Amino acid sequence: MTDVPSAPSILALHLGLLEAHAAVDRAGRIDLVALGGDRAGMPMVLHVSTRGDVAVGEDAIRRAVDDPDGFVDDVMGRLLDDGVVEASGRTLTAEAVLAHLMAQSYAACLRILDGAPEQVVVVRAAGGPDEATYEAAAGRGLVGDIRVLDETRARSAFSGHAPPATRGMEPEHTGVLGALLWLRHGDAPTGPKPIVTREDIEGSAPEPLRQPSAPSVVSVGPRSVFDAPPSKPPDPSDPAPVRHRPRRTPVPLLVFLLIVVLAVLGYQRFLADEVPTTTEATTTTEVPTTTEPPPTTTRPPLGPVSISGQGLLLFAASDDSTFLELGGPVDTTLDAVSAVLGDPDRDSGWVSDPSCAGSSVRRVGFGSLELVLVDRDPTDAPPAEDVPEGGDTAEGAETTTTVAPPGEPGFGAEFGRWFLSGADSVDSGFWTLERIGVGSTVADVRLAYPDGFSVVQTDQADPAGFFDLDPVGLAGPISGATSNTTDEGRVLQLWAGSAC
Repeated sequence: MTDVPSAPSILALHLGLLEAHAAVDRAGRIDLVALGGDRAGMPMVLHVSTRGDVAVGEDAIRRAVDDPDGFVDDVMGRLLDDGVVEASGRTLTAEAVLAHLMAQSYAACLRILDGAPEQVVVVRAAGGPDEATYEAAAGRGLVGDIRVLDETRARSAFSGHAPPATRGMEPEHTGVLGALLWLRHGDAPTGPKPIVTREDIEGSAPEPLRQPSAPSVVSVGPRSVFDAPPSKPPDPSDPAPVRHRPRRTPVPLLVFLLIVVLAVLGYQRFLADEVPTTTEATTTTEVPTTTEPPPTTTRPPLGPVSISGQGLLLFAASDDSTFLELGGPVDTTLDAVSAVLGDPDRDSGWVSDPSCAGSSVRRVGFGSLELVLVDRDPTDAPPAEDVPEGGDTAEGAETTTTVAPPGEPGFGAEFGRWFLSGADSVDSGFWTLERIGVGSTVADVRLAYPDGFSVVQTDQADPAGFFDLDPVGLAGPISGATSNTTDEGRVLQLWAGSAC
């Protein structure tokens, strides 16, 4: 991987929610590495056998055909919620899971790139295991010393430093590419962005490398992230283009046109003088001077579930719309959402939560949308029936006693919060009624909600922004996180409600 001795090779790994991605910076260019065989992403799944063997990605999917009980999907989601992964009667810690994922991803990169990188940077999932866990996992997986970068910071670096032509690529790729851009240029600027030139990115443009045969390296764009298609140099053998002298309009024609214009103006003045006067008020209608239609903007369609500061709205664009209010009963909420989106793809069950002292919390996921359900009193249960003790009182009546039943998880629980992240809303369909969702820009939010929107950068070392969206003065019903606070900053997460 050391094509140019003066340019160190750097490998970036990003273990995302759904897929793992890798990218390499070598010889002055950045490329995605095809971890998934014939595509860039490797599925974030595991297979744990009864003997304790662990496989990841496509290998895990193949093993699951014969042993489905050992298959584990939503690996990162389980680590984010529980901190461990359980399968085949075994419990794997976050360090062990990350070690397997990094080791096999790193080994695949070595095979594809035919060499070892001089530096490895790993993008840490937002809200996931801490930096020390990643470093310990890298040592355990024999990856070596790594540099850990937060996911939000990496995506922000991509937003701030990537050339304009690459801004529309898949969001899943921006984390790993942003990590390499961060190593080159540092944090994204928080002010207005200057025009990015090729000299700003890498000085003089390097010669493009020969592309390996598929599926070795998946190149972004025609050559690499930064290489634009070169213009074809002129061939000296080609005949010089013929330059024609511009033709001038003959003078008699100009005179004729001038006479026609004067005649038209005189005729219009004559008609104005001939209009009879009247004492009644007249109505004047101005005729538009152009026949071009006004520009229109196509708004993306609403999905079956729309987000709101007060809850969720089902089928908002139809006459059968249903509103699920925050604070409503759990069973009603889950039944209604499942009827629209199908069965949830993840469910934590009722568990204790350190941030919710004295409460039980259940997180149920439907793709990018997560519902947070809260049981504020886990010890309560339905009223118990009176149980006869036997024997007679002085009056001859039978006495009874009430036995307190054990607490029933979820009894009296409520819909506490919704949380949206992951795929862009153009793909997931989860929007506010004003079409704001994951992937919207800060400028989009400000335009859709001119009143009640504010975004701030809470940490000077981190360009990420946090915003409140309070269009009707309800004490910030929607909050969220952005890659940075400039107009180009992307919305990464949205949420509403109070979990505790």
